[in-house]
Amino acid sequence: MQSSGYKPAPLDLNHVKLTPNQNTLVERLAENGHNVWARDRVRQGWTYSIMQDIMNKRNPRLVPYNLLDEKTKKTNRDTVCAAVRTLIGYGYNIEPPDQESSKSDSRGDKIRVFRAEKSYAVTQGKWYFEFEAVTVGEMRVGWARPSVRADTELGGDDLAYVFNGFKAQRWHVGSEPFGRQWQSGDVVGCMIDLIEMNIMFTLNGEMLISDSGSEMAFKDIEIGEGFIPVCSLGLSQVGRINLGQNVSSLQYFTICGLQEGFEPFAINMKRDITMWFSKSLPQYMAVPTDHPHIEVTFLLEPKSFFLVICLLCHNYMFIMSPLGVPCGRDSRNCPLSQGDPQNIWIPELQHGPAVLQTQHAHRVPRDLQSSSRDHASHPHDDHPRRRSPGGRPRLRL
Repeated sequence: MQSSGYKPAPLDLNHVKLTPNQNTLVERLAENGHNVWARDRVRQGWTYSIMQDIMNKRNPRLVPYNLLDEKTKKTNRDTVCAAVRTLIGYGYNIEPPDQESSKSDSRGDKIRVFRAEKSYAVTQGKWYFEFEAVTVGEMRVGWARPSVRADTELGGDDLAYVFNGFKAQRWHVGSEPFGRQWQSGDVVGCMIDLIEMNIMFTLNGEMLISDSGSEMAFKDIEIGEGFIPVCSLGLSQVGRINLGQNVSSLQYFTICGLQEGFEPFAINMKRDITMWFSKSLPQYMAVPTDHPHIEVTFLLEPKSFFLVICLLCHNYMFIMSPLGVPCGRDSRNCPLSQGDPQNIWIPELQHGPAVLQTQHAHRVPRDLQSSSRDHASHPHDDHPRRRSPGGRPRLRL
């Protein structure tokens, strides 16, 4: 701290990791920055020289960017990289206008949805969990039906009841102004009361209210098939979800949950719960037996003895893995591939802190593949949800 009392506190960017596309952008910005600097120097009368000569306005860096020494390039890159990471830290989405991005205009390509396993839906009681906004961009959190869709934005239909702290909105069949905007590090408390049939949200322990002064974000909800915790993250966003298996880890539960009779969603759970996240994958259709261009045969792989599928299509052979995922030749022009990739649910089981993160390419922590629209329960799932208030699942995203 300075003698004046000033204590610098820049934005914490430790969680911000750039994607390959964003690193490419950094390189281009660094090159453009060098070109701008060189243009201005030339206009001021500077010329190139092997040695620096300030008095005579000569500089050895008045060369194309690709001819600069690595030390100078790194200095330019570091400056630009810090600026890009700061923008992402403040919640801005940075994606390049490349060919793949221009083709993917659907909302599902830009938003990743996380939800709990369907069997953990609650149909009675009063439940609570927390969500920390590490970044401040487009994210939504709340409760949803077990049948929430992977290809629909949360709250765009009648299956989810969520809060968007980036725009201070509540979402259910559209949006309305609600509460206030969150800042980096703020914690949202998500409460559902299946006795009074309402949903409420808190921000850092303070109840969020509507423009009319009501604490009820959503009221007169119907139990139906029950509810599960859900959240969605935009590009380059990071959030932490805490479902309260360790009650003491909840930051504001004792302030605004415990006194009202709510219980942590994951209380008394001894096993990790399967989480699901949306992922855009190609979809395939069955091949008719009388197809004019495709013949399906089966081969026995000699080393592993796996039964693999062989497709003969326009004199090309496509080898399919046991899971039905094409490998070997490029299958983008194969008649089996129908339309654009679609968002489906992928299971994920994690241990440790529940940190959620999305990047431009939506990187996932392990190699998971599927060709079905929804998947069976993970083999490590707990037994189907007991409806008694005493047992809650622990979620790890």
